[in-house]
Amino acid sequence: PSVLEELGLAEALRTECERIERRGGVVLSVRLDPLPGVVQKDAGLCLFRVAQEALNNVTRHAGARVASVVLRPMDGGLLLAVRDDGAGFDPTSPGKGRSLGLASMRERVRLVNGTLDIESSPGRGTEIVVWVPAEGQPC
Repeated sequence: PSVLEELGLAEALRTECERIERRGGVVLSVRLDPLPGVVQKDAGLCLFRVAQEALNNVTRHAGARVASVVLRPMDGGLLLAVRDDGAGFDPTSPGKGRSLGLASMRERVRLVNGTLDIESSPGRGTEIVVWVPAEGQPC
């Protein structure tokens, strides 16, 4: 997306979070720590798309009142965490429409040699944590 190329990862995420919050229904807290001077293009796109998918799931499926997005440097890479207090689900059980979004997240993260952890259970909200290495070609 042009906002990612023009403003960088942190501002693109901030803009996406503001868009989600303007739609209403979810109070969103955002913590974007200072990032390295250059975020690798593939890593930035991966994190942006995973956050976008996770936030869309929060608004469409979770019934959450509160959600948070955290982005920070960690262990030579970048860590993204998206949490909500919504309905939750069983990540080991395929659900209608859910499996495609989760599969897309997993594939994006795999392509940049990152890790994806999804913690959720019915009635207990969801937390998606992604780590991607900071190595590769800069934007």
